[in-house]
Amino acid sequence: MMKTPHFNLIAAAVATLSTWFTANAADWPTYRHDYQRSGISPETLTLPLLPVWVHQPLQPPAPAWPEPAKRDYYLSPSSQLPLAPRVAFDRAFQVVAVGDAVFYGSSSDHTVNSINATTGQNNWTYFTDGPVRMAPSVHDGRVYAGSDDGIVYCLQADDGGLVWKYTAAGTENYLIANDGKFVSPFGVRTGVAVEQGIAYFGAGFFPSEGVHLCAVDAVTGGEQWNRPVLNQVAFQGYILLSPARIYTPGSRANPYYFDRTSGSLLGRFADRGAMGTFALLAGNSIIYGAAGRGGASLAEKGAAGDSIASFAGNSMVVTANRSYLLTDTALIALNRDGAGQIWQTTTIHPYALILAGPTLFTGGNNEVAAFDTVTGAPVWSAPVQGRVHGLAVANGQLFVSTDQGHIHCFGQDQSKKQSSWILF
Repeated sequence: MMKTPHFNLIAAAVATLSTWFTANAADWPTYRHDYQRSGISPETLTLPLLPVWVHQPLQPPAPAWPEPAKRDYYLSPSSQLPLAPRVAFDRAFQVVAVGDAVFYGSSSDHTVNSINATTGQNNWTYFTDGPVRMAPSVHDGRVYAGSDDGIVYCLQADDGGLVWKYTAAGTENYLIANDGKFVSPFGVRTGVAVEQGIAYFGAGFFPSEGVHLCAVDAVTGGEQWNRPVLNQVAFQGYILLSPARIYTPGSRANPYYFDRTSGSLLGRFADRGAMGTFALLAGNSIIYGAAGRGGASLAEKGAAGDSIASFAGNSMVVTANRSYLLTDTALIALNRDGAGQIWQTTTIHPYALILAGPTLFTGGNNEVAAFDTVTGAPVWSAPVQGRVHGLAVANGQLFVSTDQGHIHCFGQDQSKKQSSWILF
């Protein structure tokens, strides 16, 4: 472990937050807030937000997969519609935030990092042996992260000290040269989901090599079960948890689902037109796709005991009554009861979408913006450096991650700040 002050900062003071590493409703402890990947925070941020700091690592992200071809010659050869990115989970350094710390993994320098949420200064850096492509998860004072080296690491949140590490493939793990880096065929590209004392993750993205779905004790790293799956599954995309099941996006294929108690493979969803690494759970509904082939569509249907929704778009947020759909050109609010569209707003921010209180935040090219959930009207925007692929809200702040590697922090004007809590 090394401590490395390798950033350019625009520092400004904000109110000091009171408690370190104590989970509460204002934290954002994992990718898209929770293990349903809802993208919803209960916080309300008082607008307008002000720039606080910019964290700039030495190198930008190094995505595992390049941008897609300009035309889709396979599914729509006659119309030659643009081919949408389907494996796009690591185009920015996605952040999580707990207490007064922000954490992210780096695909360029193979690290897990902690920075101070108040100043943007480095707390600690931990080096792994491969790219860290997925956001860490923080639980009970520990940080959990998987690496392309085939290992899951558990670190102390306060100082980055190693608690334990677990190799899914055991002694069969090895590293090979790939695109200028050394990676394992059993790289961890699902993130790590930690709930009820168990850490869940998948390792492996080459079905012919075999992949592993694993559950280990979150405190000790002791193995609960390790299920090898050969010639069926490719794990790329953030893992999701329901009370009984584990859902795993399947790279350019459709999601798979497993029994949470045993890890047994239960099935795979079959909508051919909605492949990709984006997936979320809304109650007993799984929504997946990010096919992004134009238009706005959402169809919920029943299969295998679940409600399934596939969509054409880039990102979604789903509440009990509404679905908010982000496409290349529009932000759309839909009734979930089938009553149709509530509103539609033209937008130039097609890359990321989250919900915080009554406000939708979206990411575009060199800009982050906010929209009112009632009317769809734009209510705030600010310049940033790069394409915004990551958004998070925690403890009165908005964190914005771009494809240039920058992490921008925006805070509330303390003279205008109101209550930060709502109930819904």
